[in-house]
Amino acid sequence: MYLCFHIKTNTLEKFITHWASKYNYKSEYKYDNNIRKKLTEKRRRELFEWKNGSRLSLAKSKSVNKNYPFTPCRNIEERYLNHKNPGGAIWNIFYLHCLKPSKWPMYDQHTHRAMMYIKNGQISEIGNKQKAYKIYRKEYIPFIKKCFGDIEQRNIDKALFAFGKFLKTASKYI
Repeated sequence: MYLCFHIKTNTLEKFITHWASKYNYKSEYKYDNNIRKKLTEKRRRELFEWKNGSRLSLAKSKSVNKNYPFTPCRNIEERYLNHKNPGGAIWNIFYLHCLKPSKWPMYDQHTHRAMMYIKNGQISEIGNKQKAYKIYRKEYIPFIKKCFGDIEQRNIDKALFAFGKFLKTASKYI
């Protein structure tokens, strides 16, 4: 008799391959067609629509235009990883990702949940803006580098997103 299920992966590479294959995100073409290219009005809008999961409201469009320029300021880390500055933590981190995807991995509620579960077997949520920046810098980036090394970053992003989304669903039943 089996009263629980088990997803067996015996290497990090297999874990990433398995969970990346479960990734499904609406309008993925908006990400693929615009990332790693110079930001233009259209590219920036489509990237943020992709992140938003739908077209941007007027208020969100104004926020994107105001807070995420085509040419970033000099000290982008101080500007975009500081809870005292405008913009939400997840969108500010996403903007950094848009500028340099290999340096700034994606981070959101799902990737956070996946990291925390992998690290300590607990399902936990991000918390407030100040905490999100701290965890991203002090835990998430080192976690990605240490655990996944040379695995292609986009596959890591997809796998952790899918796994974290799965954990959110699974948490309702445990």
